[in-house]
Parts: sequence; C-alpha cells; structure tokens
Amino acid sequence: MTMGIVTRTEGASVWVVITDGDSGRVEVPCVLRGRLKKKRLRVTSLVVAGDHVEVERLPRGDAVITGIHDRRSQLSRPGFHGYEHVIAANVDQLVMIQSAAQPSFKRRLVERYLVIAHHGGMSPVLVVNKCDLVDGHVVRSWVEPLQTGGMPVLLTSAVTLAGLDALRSCLRARISVLAGQSGVGKSSLIRALYPDTAVALFQDDVEATGIAFPEIEAVAPRCRFRDCSHTHEPGCAVKEAVARGEIDSDRYRNYVRLRSRT
Repeated sequence: MTMGIVTRTEGASVWVVITDGDSGRVEVPCVLRGRLKKKRLRVTSLVVAGDHVEVERLPRGDAVITGIHDRRSQLSRPGFHGYEHVIAANVDQLVMIQSAAQPSFKRRLVERYLVIAHHGGMSPVLVVNKCDLVDGHVVRSWVEPLQTGGMPVLLTSAVTLAGLDALRSCLRARISVLAGQSGVGKSSLIRALYPDTAVALFQDDVEATGIAFPEIEAVAPRCRFRDCSHTHEPGCAVKEAVARGEIDSDRYRNYVRLRSRT
C-alpha cells in the first residue's frame, strides 16, 4: 500500500502523486475501489484535489484508491439538492486576489471569501494586485477595515514586480488556493512567480460570518437579546456602534446581507 495526494480528477479517473522507489515522485491514474463508490456522503465528490489517499499499484501500471484519509480543511460551496460541493482538500490558506483597478477593488467579495476561508479551516491572505495603477495610500484605506482580524495583506504589481518577494514567501511551504474574479491578474502573478502553476476556486456559504467580521462579533455580546440578528431588535449594541461610527457602516450592511442568506 502506498500513500499519495490527489492532484486532479477527470471523469472516473483520479490522478495521484505517489513516491515510487525507482522513479521518485510520479503521477499515476487511479480509480476508486468499488466499496468507496458506494459510500453515501453529503458531498458531490468523494475525492478532490488535495485529498490524502491510500493507493494499491496494479501490474498494468495504473492503480486503485483503497482508502481516503480525513480532511483537515476543505474549500467548498453548497451544491445541488443539499449536497456540499467540495472543490479542494487539505488547503493551508485561501489567497484572495483583488486588483486596485481594471477591475476595481471589491471589498464585499473579499468578505465573502473570508467567510469561505474560515468556514473551511483555511487561513486567509489578501493580495491587492495592479497597485502601480492606484496611489498606495488609497489602496491602504480600502483594506484597513478588513485587517481587524490580523489578516495578512500584500500589495503587488505583476508589471513592476512590487511585492512579489513577500508573496513568494507567503506561498512557500504552504498549500494555497488562489481566488479572484477574472482580470485581477492571477495568471500574471503566477507567471511572474513560477513558470507552470495553476489555480482553482470559489463560492460562499455563510455559517462563518462572525469570524469574517470580528469587530461585529466583539460588540454582539452587549446586545439586549442573546439571539440578536443585529437588524431590527431594540437594544442592539451592534446597531448602536454603527450609529456612533465605531463599526464601518458598509461592512455592517454586508454582514446583514450575508447573514440573510443562511
């Protein structure tokens, strides 16, 4: 029996990197053993990239996955019919890529990613690319409300190469998923850092809104009602803090919007 890590899936085939005594690390095609296919889990796929699996080599060169280890973290989103759609497993950090311009910075999208990261057990990192297009003081004013939980924020430019050393250091020795809308420069950053690397990503489930908005959760215990939704109840300490300017009003509105989806 050999241990391996899933790198990709293609239909019924699962590609796994294993250590071969003669060839070193090799990627081999595998199929799931029949008894694993019969497992009934509330997920759309039993095996995803990043899974740690047990593999049995076959004489003809391919292999069978005989066991799947528990995941320490996962990137997922709600799927069809109440099933959870798992995208990647055993990820250390979710690296959220935004751009300072073209397209414009979208704080609400970052907040959604924060929910996903904390819900899945991943550390969040924010990268604002294309910082050569906007004054640095302006960019820092955008990200300041997001740093209440101590999240690392890196300002980069794939054109001037600014911030790439810090980003490379952040990615080193960690399994990362890069997330971001089209046009923010994910591919440009990857090409600038490494020659042949690919990415994956996203969606939002909102069980972890409180972790993504620590300034709101810090005030919430002072609300009159323990189950306060922070939307309409009297004696809501969160609404009072927003009115006093102690909590950013835009973040509060986004918090309420995300909570309404649960």
